[in-house]
Amino acid sequence: MTDIAGTVLTKRKSAADRRFFVALFLTGLLLADAFWFKPLLTIGVDPQKERCLPDLHAALMVHRAPREVRDGDLVFWKPQGALSHFREQYIMKEVAGVPGDLVTVAGGKVMINGHTVVEGFPLARYYHKPANAFDRSEIIPAGKLFMIGTHPLSNDSRYWGYLDVTRVSGFAYRLF
Repeated sequence: MTDIAGTVLTKRKSAADRRFFVALFLTGLLLADAFWFKPLLTIGVDPQKERCLPDLHAALMVHRAPREVRDGDLVFWKPQGALSHFREQYIMKEVAGVPGDLVTVAGGKVMINGHTVVEGFPLARYYHKPANAFDRSEIIPAGKLFMIGTHPLSNDSRYWGYLDVTRVSGFAYRLF
């Protein structure tokens, strides 16, 4: 009887070992996927005290370039240029203007096709320019987007110009 009991115990132990190694292997695959491969979906949260989109607390980020971009869409990209000092992996803003739209910046207002989308230039001093240095009236060129944040202190296209559509890493849906 001890031989039979020992055999059953050995089978249980080897089955438990197999489950452990399978679990370990799957965990390793998940970690490899998270670190080496680009995820399709993530949840985005802005950790800054002053958020550029104050009414956005969390967003579902889809890591795929959108086929079409429209006014009001949320898109994100890796920071560079005027935004390279940000520590976040991605910058997310709202699309205010698309190719063919008329951008008019005058008198402290930014208008797209005659509608005011944002007012004021409180960050002009960081660019070492007076607010009226940003005045312009022009058509958004092909392949470019005009991006805004809804917070007055948002560092957006009113300061650094257009975002090239090829830099867009993905789009986002507002969760809450």
